[in-house]
Amino acid sequence: MYHWNGKWRESADFIDATFENAAIGIAHVGLDGAWLRVNERLLEIVGYERDELLAITFQDITHPDDLETDLGQLQALIRGEIPHYQMEKRYFRKDGELIWINLTVGLQRGPDGAPDFCISLIEDITRRKADEEHLRILVDELNHRVKNTLATVQAVAHMSFRKDEPVAEAKKDFTGRLQALSSAHDILTEEKWTGADFRQVVRRALRPFNLDNADRLSLEGGKVRLESRQALTLAMAINELATNAIKYGALSTEQGSVALRWRRIRGEDGVAFRFEWTERGGPRCAAPERSGFGSTLLTRILPGDFGGKAVLDYRETGLKYILSAPWPGEAG
Repeated sequence: MYHWNGKWRESADFIDATFENAAIGIAHVGLDGAWLRVNERLLEIVGYERDELLAITFQDITHPDDLETDLGQLQALIRGEIPHYQMEKRYFRKDGELIWINLTVGLQRGPDGAPDFCISLIEDITRRKADEEHLRILVDELNHRVKNTLATVQAVAHMSFRKDEPVAEAKKDFTGRLQALSSAHDILTEEKWTGADFRQVVRRALRPFNLDNADRLSLEGGKVRLESRQALTLAMAINELATNAIKYGALSTEQGSVALRWRRIRGEDGVAFRFEWTERGGPRCAAPERSGFGSTLLTRILPGDFGGKAVLDYRETGLKYILSAPWPGEAG
């Protein structure tokens, strides 16, 4: 008998109450796998009525990929090779849903010492396993992004520090490109790397240039959702265009201006996307004698990430850059 809060209770009643009201699943299981006795929590976990579960075995609801390990452990337990065992495995609920459980199994022996039945503790860990999988995906994605970012930085450094480029000028260009990359990273981090808005990426990339004068800079375009890679490349492209405009183009004079416009257009395959950077009022424009990182980024890398094509038009009246692509998110 047990004494509890000043009252004596029969040991059988006390054990029955503990069995039924436990916060985890508890079961007595036959050596052949038949459910002999189950508590309410276990019924909640697997979704069966009591008589339904007692009519089947644990093998019937165990995922096939987990069954061999479970049965191997069970036989080792019955043979006395191990005192108990624990494993994570999957059950099929009555409604067909696959769930994860943490199983701990001990053995009850009879008066003669022979194995009688198993005592199983069953905890539903489906939510925990989902969280672990989500975390694993996040870590894998983070590793992927870090590698991509390092590769991008390496490429930018390689193109920035060329033998024929003065070190001070190369360092300035390299720093600006890293700032553009960093600004896009900031936006994507705020958005939990689900993407970014086109206007937000453009404005953030232009921020270091202090181009707040509406007479010199205009932005026109609606809401366009970019993928992460597109946002990163766009930020660097805007940095290249702005840097070039300040050094040699429309923004190198007091009268010059730049207009950025993006919009939907009707393409051959449906709705398409068009982005234009148009410079006016600057010095006479001419194509550079050699191409560098900027032109490579604008004519090859950016259109590649958007799945489109681009044109750098060195008009006498000012540079015009045009990117035409499938609507963002539909490229490729």
